[in-house]
Amino acid sequence: MDSTFVPAPAPHVADYIVIAIFLCVCIGIGVYYGYQTNKNPTLENYFFGNRRLLVVPVAMSIFVTFVSAISVMGIPAEIYLFGIRMIHGVVAYFLSICIANVTVVPLLYPLKLTSTYEYLQLRFNSKGVRLMGTAIGMLQTVTYMGITLYAPALALEIVAGIPLWVSIVVIGFVCTIYTTIGGIKSVVWTDVFQCVTMFIGMITVIIKGTILIGPNHSIFGIASVGKRLEFFNFDLDPRIRYSNWGLWIGLVFMNIPNWCNQASVQRISSLRSLKSAYLAFWLLVPLLLILYVFLGLLGIISYSYYNTLECDPLLGGFISNINQLIPYFVLDVLRSLPGFSGVFISCLFSGALSTFSSGINSLAANTVEDILGDCVKTSKMISQTLVAKLFVIFYGLVVIGLAYAINSMPGSVIQMAGIVFGACGGPMSGLFYLGGMVPKANWIGAIVGSVTALVFNIWLTVGAQLYGNRPEILQFNPTNRCFPDNITTTMVESTTYNYNITTGGYSSESINNHNTYDEGFFLYNISYVWYGLTGFCLTLIVGTVVSLCTSSEREETVDARLIFPVCRKVFRLEATSTYQLTETENKPTLEQTPVNEESTDKEWRTSKL
Repeated sequence: MDSTFVPAPAPHVADYIVIAIFLCVCIGIGVYYGYQTNKNPTLENYFFGNRRLLVVPVAMSIFVTFVSAISVMGIPAEIYLFGIRMIHGVVAYFLSICIANVTVVPLLYPLKLTSTYEYLQLRFNSKGVRLMGTAIGMLQTVTYMGITLYAPALALEIVAGIPLWVSIVVIGFVCTIYTTIGGIKSVVWTDVFQCVTMFIGMITVIIKGTILIGPNHSIFGIASVGKRLEFFNFDLDPRIRYSNWGLWIGLVFMNIPNWCNQASVQRISSLRSLKSAYLAFWLLVPLLLILYVFLGLLGIISYSYYNTLECDPLLGGFISNINQLIPYFVLDVLRSLPGFSGVFISCLFSGALSTFSSGINSLAANTVEDILGDCVKTSKMISQTLVAKLFVIFYGLVVIGLAYAINSMPGSVIQMAGIVFGACGGPMSGLFYLGGMVPKANWIGAIVGSVTALVFNIWLTVGAQLYGNRPEILQFNPTNRCFPDNITTTMVESTTYNYNITTGGYSSESINNHNTYDEGFFLYNISYVWYGLTGFCLTLIVGTVVSLCTSSEREETVDARLIFPVCRKVFRLEATSTYQLTETENKPTLEQTPVNEESTDKEWRTSKL
């Protein structure tokens, strides 16, 4: 490997051609499935593909919905700064999938809901709880989509010379078009195409980077010397950014909201059977395992590559933000292969497009079903499908605007995404689990618990952003060869670098290994990986206590179908019969009758709602 550092070049014209072809294929898939959907223009077909979608495509669609450009860019960058321990996040994903497969999937799939938040109204007999859950879920979705759209645009603005607004508008426009035209089928099949593109891009960079480092240098040896291969840290201090406890426990509750929200439930509800829904979730495990291996390798290889060159691109001034590291590394190592950088840039676009399309489709479903409800269903002036398409366009424009506005917000994208899922996702998932786990929970407890958790988490995250101490990172690579005419800039072992929350970058201020965790208010220094757990537990605990304090003997017995199957045995609830509504003194009550479940599900839901 040549030890002379040469800055990464701008993308080749072939790279732009590859990106254009990629975007055209996405639109083409949308047009094709739009034509197919128009043969049967019903809301059921538009949002659920008549519930006849295939397992593998749906599993890949769920996978790329939550594996966005933030993951592809952010996780290797975090490994570059903090070490390989970040890949323990795959354990949290696995545990959250196991929990979802014994709770969320068997509970929500048989209900055949259009909106996942319909469950909250069925469970708590309250439109207010449903709207509360919808508001929290939609806030999380809109904010996360904005960050997802902003992330690749931020990186490409510097490393590829593409203006921020151009990337945001192009990605948002293309995604809005194919989602509007084709509905859920186009979303799922473009997700499949984008999933394949994402893996091809990562494999290409890993192979080429390994070849460039060459056999004379040990990738893992260099990383070990730089302390990037320290897999375990069992310190119980929650202020440590990435301890094993935080990655194995805290991240579980940050991932659980993924499986409760509209995007996931809409996909599993589009499958043919409950068995298919289980299988789709289990297929996520090997996909996530492969992904985290690839992302771990990207982080380690990029660190070793710039260590061998003795030029850290951030300290050398070649990039201004750590989020730009991986795109810059890609352009650097693939400079001799015109068009291949375009494949990886398309990989970043894939992550953004998949999350964006899934999000605006889900938001449209929530709006039509949860907010407008009967106003659309009973209207003879306009079709439900047309209303849904108009809201897809509306939310597409909203997220494009939000993504551009995020440019002025502080923080790195991986932490911003984690904060969103923790602050909003924790209370939202806690609301579902309060209903599914606690038969005595009522609508008062649900509202008080979720509002308390949401307010606490927002206070915690805002306080952390404004007053929390910045995490200490490992040593950067040397910068000896960044400046050939002035080879005097060397790395001092005792010097560490402070995180600049305004720019997302780091400055070379020596802090002499001072323990910054001892300064400031304790809660403001807690790692963001614990935010989901605090929101979840507060909702569950406060909701349960308030429900018990406000319950009365006259309250109705909860329908067994609205409790997690695993909890039905604990509370000895009968789950073999179907419950129907009867009218007693003008008040709806539940009456257990041995009727055919398949024939009465729709009438039962309609009566309850």
